[in-house]
Amino acid sequence: MKPFKKLCLFILLGIFSFSGCKSDDEIPKPEPESPFEITDHFVAGTLTQKSGSKYTSVFFIQFLEDNKALFINSSSNNLVGTYTLTDDELTFEVTGGNERVARFTLDENKKITSAYYRALTMEYDATGQLLPVSETNELAGKTFMGEEFKMGEASNRTGVIYTFNKAGTTTYGSGTTDAAEIDNTVNNYTLIGGNGFKYVSGSKVELGFISNKELTVFRVDGLYFYGKYAQQ
Repeated sequence: MKPFKKLCLFILLGIFSFSGCKSDDEIPKPEPESPFEITDHFVAGTLTQKSGSKYTSVFFIQFLEDNKALFINSSSNNLVGTYTLTDDELTFEVTGGNERVARFTLDENKKITSAYYRALTMEYDATGQLLPVSETNELAGKTFMGEEFKMGEASNRTGVIYTFNKAGTTTYGSGTTDAAEIDNTVNNYTLIGGNGFKYVSGSKVELGFISNKELTVFRVDGLYFYGKYAQQ
């Protein structure tokens, strides 16, 4: 009986061993991480004067092929420059009469940890976020509310509402009344990266972006106005 018991034990061990190998083979292997592509991202940031009558404006940097990039702010003309990307730094530069440099420090996850900006000889306090380009309109159908400031860092209006029209449209409205009473079909904007917008009507320009359920906006309308608005 002892040889028979040993034979049974060996058979059982073989079955368990085979079963274990099979289950290991069936465990799905994690998908390899996709390489980071800067052209699948864009920078959304803010600029504030270091002194004087301050205000906070908004800018975007869109990354193109062949190390080219587009700088977008409230100006009527976008600026074409070049960019350089290393493991821990991203630099954008425009040369010539519109000379400017934007430099961003990156962590190991390609998140911006600090920002520097200079236009000609003037330096600004800068912020920046490296956001993924979205195929969908992240603004559509959302409403935001907060306090608006004007040049000189003075409060201009409280309870300001921005409401963006439904998906499939690129219009919005703003005001200080109930969101349901604001016409969000009146202002037609250009979508930037799926998370940002720019609206131009004559001398009035408004642009902003959404990040972490907060809308950052800058408006040129006679004076300079700006604010951050929480998603409702």
